[in-house]
Amino acid sequence: MRSILMLIFGIAIGLTIGALYAPQSGKKTRKKLRKKAKQMQLELEVQAEKNMEKLQELRVAAEEMMEEAAKRVNGSSNTVEL
Repeated sequence: MRSILMLIFGIAIGLTIGALYAPQSGKKTRKKLRKKAKQMQLELEVQAEKNMEKLQELRVAAEEMMEEAAKRVNGSSNTVEL
């Protein structure tokens, strides 16, 4: 997670420096930056959704493993809830 934040921070710094040295007008540069920021936001949202799905899958797998372990220990069908 820290590496993702550092990557985003680096991209933001790069975009800012690039904007300062851009040969375009301020209006065009701001429009371009808004468009790029929106694109990055959408990409991050997609990645976050994928990560949430993966976490859900891991949670379900962990619950199944805990139930199996409880069955082995108790010799019964007791369930364990998180």
